Amino acid sequence: MDNHDDAGRTRGAELKEITYTLLALGPSDGSSDEVWLGGSLISRVIRYEAASVSGKRFGSRILGIGWDSFLLAVKTLRPGIKGPYLANNPWIGAALRVTGRTNFAVTGVYAEPNSRSWKLLRGLIGSAPVVTLSESEAGPWNESGGRAEAVLYGNYFGYPSKAGRDAVFHVFVGGSSDRDPFALRKLENEVLDSKHPVMLTLATGEPAAEQTRGVNVIRRPGPLNQQEFGELLSTASVVFLPLKDGTRAAGHMVLVGAMESGVPTAITPSGGILEYIQGPGISKCDSSIPILPQLMDIGERGRNREEEIREYWQNNFSLSAYMSRVEDALLRMSAPR
Repeated sequence: MDNHDDAGRTRGAELKEITYTLLALGPSDGSSDEVWLGGSLISRVIRYEAASVSGKRFGSRILGIGWDSFLLAVKTLRPGIKGPYLANNPWIGAALRVTGRTNFAVTGVYAEPNSRSWKLLRGLIGSAPVVTLSESEAGPWNESGGRAEAVLYGNYFGYPSKAGRDAVFHVFVGGSSDRDPFALRKLENEVLDSKHPVMLTLATGEPAAEQTRGVNVIRRPGPLNQQEFGELLSTASVVFLPLKDGTRAAGHMVLVGAMESGVPTAITPSGGILEYIQGPGISKCDSSIPILPQLMDIGERGRNREEEIREYWQNNFSLSAYMSRVEDALLRMSAPR
């Protein structure tokens, strides 16, 4: 028994010493890479900086994220860029398999079970460890014979802190993946009909436009880079995440960014984000009843709680907290069964 325990501890120590080369798409602001490299999980970061921001080219994800992931995987064929690799997107993992690598792990699935994308990813990623961002993604992956474990996402975006009292109630909606168009359309109508001054910002990648009715404004700022997105988000009274009900992980980056800024967030619950409705700044929103009154109530309850929300982000949803959870999950999935 003692020999068995000693062997287990030795194996655990060996696994703890494994470091990964992190593979990511898009440019870095430098700060997040420094956090990854400052931990014990990542020894090197390799990026394809010219990746499409939207993940698409000419309206195609294959020509967007698929091609970018392949080019990144090809970069790792150069001498000196050794594995094991940690792909921060499942399509990078798929591209690694296509280019002949098997020594990798993946974060995220971002596909509905049994969809065409899910089946393709499942076939290419195979038995490689997968760290998902929701239990709703980990369950079907494991049921199909894969290896997955869910952890709570966290990140550092460098978004500014919310400061001061809002002169006009400001609702911010950002991102486009799995957003509920019916809830959005309903909110737009409520804003235009509101007897109280309201500004609604829709940072959803659509062309720039503005619509007004009296003192109420609906503004579409057009495509934004990460810094512009964060600066605009930090001016909001409340962030609204209108999500379709499903199992795909979506909305997490906007949610974590709002927490980093200290802005309260309202979510229409989706199976892929249920675990994240916690802490002082996150609340449910029921899109079957008037939305704007709920957002006003959530914004009022979150007023003057910026530091409390940011502290909760730092302790639970920062990049350091996320890295620790990813490392623990990879250790568990790499341990002998």
